[in-house]
Amino acid sequence: MRNEHGGYEVAVFRGLTTPMRDGVALSGDLYLPVTASHDFAVDARYPVVIVRTPYNKLFVQGSFGTPTCLARRGYAVLVQDVRGTGGSGGRFDPMMNEGWGELQDGIDTVRWVKQQPWCNGRVGTTGQSYMGGTQMLHLMTEGNEVDAAFVQVPAVNPFTNGWIYRAGVMDGTSLGWTMAMAFVAALSLGEEVIAAVADDARATGLPAGAAGPQMLMAMGGLPFQIAQGHSLRNIPINRHISFWNDWLDNRDNPAFFGNADMEGRFDKVKAPVLHFSGWYDLFNDNTLEAFVNISRHGATQAARDGQRLVVGPWSHEASDMLCHFPGALVDDVAMMAAWMDRHLLGIAPNGEDHRVTLYVMGENRWRAEQDWPLADAQPTLFYLHSGGSANGAGGDGRLSLFPPEGDQPVDSYISDPRNPVPSLGGNSLHGGPADQRPNDHRPDVLFYTTEVLEEDMEVTGPICATLYAQSSARDADWHVKLIDVFPDGRSYNVANGVTRARYRTSRSTPEPLAPGAVERYEIALSATSNIFKKGHCVRVVISSSDYPNCEINPQDFVDLSAATPEDFQVARQSIHHAEARPSAIELPLVPADRPRRWIDTPFPSAASGRFYTRPVPLEESPPIELPLERLPKA
Repeated sequence: MRNEHGGYEVAVFRGLTTPMRDGVALSGDLYLPVTASHDFAVDARYPVVIVRTPYNKLFVQGSFGTPTCLARRGYAVLVQDVRGTGGSGGRFDPMMNEGWGELQDGIDTVRWVKQQPWCNGRVGTTGQSYMGGTQMLHLMTEGNEVDAAFVQVPAVNPFTNGWIYRAGVMDGTSLGWTMAMAFVAALSLGEEVIAAVADDARATGLPAGAAGPQMLMAMGGLPFQIAQGHSLRNIPINRHISFWNDWLDNRDNPAFFGNADMEGRFDKVKAPVLHFSGWYDLFNDNTLEAFVNISRHGATQAARDGQRLVVGPWSHEASDMLCHFPGALVDDVAMMAAWMDRHLLGIAPNGEDHRVTLYVMGENRWRAEQDWPLADAQPTLFYLHSGGSANGAGGDGRLSLFPPEGDQPVDSYISDPRNPVPSLGGNSLHGGPADQRPNDHRPDVLFYTTEVLEEDMEVTGPICATLYAQSSARDADWHVKLIDVFPDGRSYNVANGVTRARYRTSRSTPEPLAPGAVERYEIALSATSNIFKKGHCVRVVISSSDYPNCEINPQDFVDLSAATPEDFQVARQSIHHAEARPSAIELPLVPADRPRRWIDTPFPSAASGRFYTRPVPLEESPPIELPLERLPKA
């Protein structure tokens, strides 16, 4: 059945339906290996790899290359539209029917696949972002039957850690993503909603009917322009979508998002998982959390030992930053295929098997590690010392290993929500490293910088900041960035984090600030691996806004979802540096004399090669389309 190049030809059967437990049918495209004459053995059985997507099953074929790549290697591949999208029935309710709730579409799909005559009983899953989330939730559901998974940046933990809320702050990605998916969601919400979404789209200049990641990438900053002047509840297009309003209604209710929250479910995972992520990806925290906790608490020793982690220098949409990082471009489809070969076909890895593979920025090389976080990374406090005004108004405060002595003066700035600090890079959809100098002279940003480093300093691991801060307002956001300052003045973001004052004691029970009261805040920054080179400086930047990566805080204790610019309050924000109130950042420093195992780029890709954020060249003939009648019945 193999072709002259040693692989198979591919046939696709469109519109194959899979019944769910509530009677709803989900639609999928099935890719099978065939001979050069487009025949296949009716009694042939294959390992099956499943991709479950909200972005239309045709997009997965055209943009990622996964189905044809795997089918040519001898797999059957089912690409399925999730509930309420593409050709599938039911209502689209993002991530709420993928795990352990009343509806368990992932479990139902895998069990159905295993009963089909073209399945040999071995099943794997793959996919990124939303498709990574469907896998992770399935793996954590009682009764999961997956044999291997390749999970890229899973969109889970929406209440705490990702694309809806992070530390109580709405992530800017959720606004644009909802707008891009509104045309899909409306189809299951009735004619009135369809018409209302179309009317808003015309009024705002969006093409009615477009949907999915293609539209989201093309939108750029348009969603935020459309949102200007509106409350979150009244944003055109989004205001008609039920799940958007559900998110806003349950801003402080973790139970609502429980069906998509990984916490406490790691002991359900039985499969080996290759976790694939990027330092600047908005879902990287989910990847690291899953790897660590499944490695510790997985259902079996084989599952615990079977976890692998790969983290590169990417954001969620990585192509614009690759020039910063030599050797960063990998062929993730080939990596995924090798993982499936190992666990579904029993083919041993070609080369060394590293438990953890990290791209170390600054050094700009890949490195193999035994585990994450690194056991010998030393948490080290760097203290913020008084004087952190904007560069153009008095210079930086000091960032030092020495704690403050006595009472140092507080550093203050005026924060105006009508003039937010612009986002420059970060852990976001279009993020990554960006030169921070455009914000250097803003009067609403504080800077704290070390002396010039006399030797390289490696920071690899999770990062946490402690701020003693006060506000003249009843609510405030505290954004912290870790910056690498180059000798020529360029300064690039390495990690960032945020916390919201109203949630300082409880994420689900907000409390107003007492204006002028000094409060202690713990702020988790995104994890990283970066070597601050000799001659560079380390900088910490503090502000009260980061827009559009994060929603704007009105700086008053009002309904955040109903707030408009009329509710915005100007506030004086202050950071303390006293001996009794030592604001600081904790960095995981890797000893300079520690052995380091540098390796070549894993699965290197040419500039035109596969990568999950890049188009796949049409190097091979497209699959032949065959009618469902040709497919063997169960």
